[in-house]
Amino acid sequence: MKRIKLLYRFLIFINVFFSILLVVQLVLLIGPDLIYWKQYEDRTFGTFQSLIEGVRLVLLLIGLFKVQHGVRAIIDEGFYNVTSQVKFKKSGFFLIIYVLISFAYNILVMKELELNIFIVNFIQYYFILLVGIGLYIFSDFIKNGGKLKQENDLTI
Repeated sequence: MKRIKLLYRFLIFINVFFSILLVVQLVLLIGPDLIYWKQYEDRTFGTFQSLIEGVRLVLLLIGLFKVQHGVRAIIDEGFYNVTSQVKFKKSGFFLIIYVLISFAYNILVMKELELNIFIVNFIQYYFILLVGIGLYIFSDFIKNGGKLKQENDLTI
C-alpha cells in the first residue's frame, strides 16, 4: 500500500505541474493570441495553434486526473471496486483520444518540425497510447477481479 500512496502523491505532483503549465499557457500564449488576433504566417493553424495545443494539454490533464482518482479509490476502498474500474477506463479513453488528436496534429504541422522532433513525438505518443490501452485493459481486470471476489465471498 506504501507504493500506491507514493504513486498517488506523484500523480498529485504531476497534475499540479500540468495545471500550472495550462494556466501559464492560457495567460501567456492563448489569451494574447486570441485577444489581439496575432497572425502567424509561418504556422499551420495561425492564431489557433496555441489553442489547439492547450486543448491537447487539457485532454492529457483530464486523463491523468482520472488516474489519480482511480488510485485514490484503490487506497480508500481496496483494490477491487467499481469506482477505480470506471476511473481507469475513462482515463484510458482520454489518453487514447489525446494520442489520436496528437497524431493528427503532428502530421498536420509536420512542415514546421524538424525530422528528429517529428519522430520523437510519434514515439512519445505511441507510449502514451500503450498506457491508455493498458489502463483500459486494467479496468477490465479490476472488474473481473471484483466479480470473482464477490462470488468467493458469497461461497464462504
